[in-house]
Amino acid sequence: MIKVVGLFKKKDGISDEEFRDHYENHHCPLFNDYLGKPGVQRWVRRYLKPIAPPVTGEVRESGFDVIVEIWCDETWYKSFFVEPMPADFRAMVVEDEARLFDRDQMYMYVVDEHDTDLSTL
Repeated sequence: MIKVVGLFKKKDGISDEEFRDHYENHHCPLFNDYLGKPGVQRWVRRYLKPIAPPVTGEVRESGFDVIVEIWCDETWYKSFFVEPMPADFRAMVVEDEARLFDRDQMYMYVVDEHDTDLSTL
């Protein structure tokens, strides 16, 4: 299983509520045909709200507003992230991203994940 993580910053001038509404109700549905295909196990958006760490007590912004996580198999990963998107689909996504995100602050990663067995601590 492959896990892909995206870190995205919303465009300046958009409220948190407007951002979340547009992302969930307009942007995400653009990907339904792709993410509904076999090979995708899970698709999650995690909206970030900064809090103060207990050690410093200081609230700091990371610069990101949402973390996107996709769990998929290798075949699906290659078909979506490696092979070129159809030009019309890509243009539609780029146009909507320009309304929603600071496109210079969009990062995607493949995650090498390691769990700690808490029962051994």
